[in-house]
Amino acid sequence: MLIQLRLLSQPKGSFKRFLSTPARVRFAPSPTGQLHLGGLRTALFNYLLAKKTAGQFILRIEDTDQTRYVAGAVENLVKALDWAGLSHDEGPEKGGPHSPYYQSQRTELYSQHAQELVEKGHAYRCFCTPERLTKVRELRQKQGNYIAYDKHCSYLSDEEIKENLEKKAPFTVRLRTPYEGSTEHQDLVYGNINFSNKTIDDTILIKSDGHPTYHLANVVDDHLMEITHVLRGEEWLSSTPKHLLLYKALGWKAPLFAHLPLLLNPDGSKLSKRSGDVHVEQYIAKGYLPEAINNFVALLGWHPSNNNNGDSLFNMQDLIEQFDIKDVNHSGAVVDHQKLDWINKHHILKRAETKEGLNSLVDILKPFVTKSYHQLEGTDQAYRLQESYLAQVIDTIKERIRNISDIPHLCSYYFKDPDYSSADALALKKKLKQPALDLILTKEFKDTLSTIEPFETSTIKPWIYQVAESKGLNPNHVMMALRFKVTGSRVGAGVAETMQVLGRDTVMNRLNKK
Repeated sequence: MLIQLRLLSQPKGSFKRFLSTPARVRFAPSPTGQLHLGGLRTALFNYLLAKKTAGQFILRIEDTDQTRYVAGAVENLVKALDWAGLSHDEGPEKGGPHSPYYQSQRTELYSQHAQELVEKGHAYRCFCTPERLTKVRELRQKQGNYIAYDKHCSYLSDEEIKENLEKKAPFTVRLRTPYEGSTEHQDLVYGNINFSNKTIDDTILIKSDGHPTYHLANVVDDHLMEITHVLRGEEWLSSTPKHLLLYKALGWKAPLFAHLPLLLNPDGSKLSKRSGDVHVEQYIAKGYLPEAINNFVALLGWHPSNNNNGDSLFNMQDLIEQFDIKDVNHSGAVVDHQKLDWINKHHILKRAETKEGLNSLVDILKPFVTKSYHQLEGTDQAYRLQESYLAQVIDTIKERIRNISDIPHLCSYYFKDPDYSSADALALKKKLKQPALDLILTKEFKDTLSTIEPFETSTIKPWIYQVAESKGLNPNHVMMALRFKVTGSRVGAGVAETMQVLGRDTVMNRLNKK
């Protein structure tokens, strides 16, 4: 489809309506699998607009294509949205004034409006067989015509239509697109877009099985549900003129449209399943925080223009207060997982500032630890799986991790004895100073360390410095030697802090281990 874009000016009236009107928006996924990262962004932007304008966020399930329906997909979609904090005001289970919110339960409405379009001459029945459609499409492609259908059935006489109906010939219902003129669209992201009607095909509205296509169902539902703003992915931009023509044919006022930029891989290719983690459930399974995912997804194509300090960290309230569609960029948005990890780390630190937040991080960590170290259950080491111990671990290591799920494998020494033959341990050993290593293995050093009271950072750290200096050694070298024996890892918090969490018995056992 050929479209002409003019991005130099934005419609002021539309923005005034955008900012001042309580918005009724919808997120309308198909139940065909897990929630894509792009779908979450669409849902988030709709949610932010609804909350900022004191409007409503509606969830509608577009399940007219039953061949692609996946059992349990709706429940998983709702669960993922709830995890992200995007609770809908109307929709499945909650109901609302425009129930039902499953398109498969609204087919009679679509049939009624399709019949209205046919009676008014804005649509027509197409009796072409699949074989004819294939031949026509192939011929037109050879001729360089990218409109696949030749409008053949739009020229049928009333007698021919009646004859086909009496024979019960299968038919679809097509939109009668005007050949002359153009269809103009004021997009809240792309600005003024002009579509030549010559490039718009007579799209199918009702399939031969009686079910509606996305185009008709979408327009009918958005109107009947009083949707004021449609925020959706850029891939639907080329469908917009068809929808605008439908609104005009039905005598309805169209909502405002905003098309969101594509999500891209770092190499500029479109984000797809082959790109790695693209579904929200995958990020949940890896232990990412919902506020971090929302923060990250919000920045995929949007950044507040009034953010003069360049801050990239936002909680949900920040996003609601600062969200404005005029700050959405129409260029593709790169999904950078390193940036996500950075954002997640800072939200971990924010959560850990309060006891309640720290406990919530423990709830996330515990399943990962239990899965990796379930063998500790029922032993004298089972305390390492308890919430109080895990809270100490998180509080100690929080500055060094990007994800809570990193702890079991990056900091395994909190749960089992170090493997001194590992690549990490051997790399650390190469950096040790022999005098420092010799010192921490002496009976005098170990005997004194075992009697320190209390066995806490505030007493352990100054004692290590005092002993090191009394022996003419660099305290940092002694700390590194202790890190090797106590953790066997280069990754970790302060040595004294780690020793406090591990406890006196564990530390002494590891120092005495040959």
